[in-house]
Amino acid sequence: MRQVVLVLLAILASANGPAGADPAGGVHALRHLLVERLGLMEQVAAHKWNERLPIDDPVREANVLAAALARSRAAGLDVRLARRFIVAQMEAAKIVQRFYFDTWRSGGVERLADVPDLEADLRPRIGALSADLIVSMAENSRELTGCSAVSILRPIPETLANVPRAWAVAVDGVLGARVDCP
Repeated sequence: MRQVVLVLLAILASANGPAGADPAGGVHALRHLLVERLGLMEQVAAHKWNERLPIDDPVREANVLAAALARSRAAGLDVRLARRFIVAQMEAAKIVQRFYFDTWRSGGVERLADVPDLEADLRPRIGALSADLIVSMAENSRELTGCSAVSILRPIPETLANVPRAWAVAVDGVLGARVDCP
């Protein structure tokens, strides 16, 4: 009888994942990806500033959205959720870029030094992070419905303290306009 109980306990434990597994670990990883992606936007802004490029690029944004929606479908992410998420990430990125443009403009900055190339360096990194974010959204869709996801994602990271609105937009893209959690 004791062996039967031990076997049943082992089966129940394995059904809930490995011992000590953090069910919110995927949400923490998603947060890290969001922070990393938005963290690159200062460099994107710097490149655009130096090259006198506009922040908004509607044609590119439409192409990025179409490609990301295709990736989302392939990952099994709900299309409405994917669209909300992707559009929010692009808007959050533009909020960060506008912040830096305003900062440099008010500081009389003409040109910035040591700026990575947008096409060769930054866009490939952003694209890889975006793909990882889509997979993470799909893999963690169940965890994202719980209040623990809200408490993990909502706090503004220190590295984005200057752009709290960008973080709020990015997180709303993940969670939606959640008011059911503290």
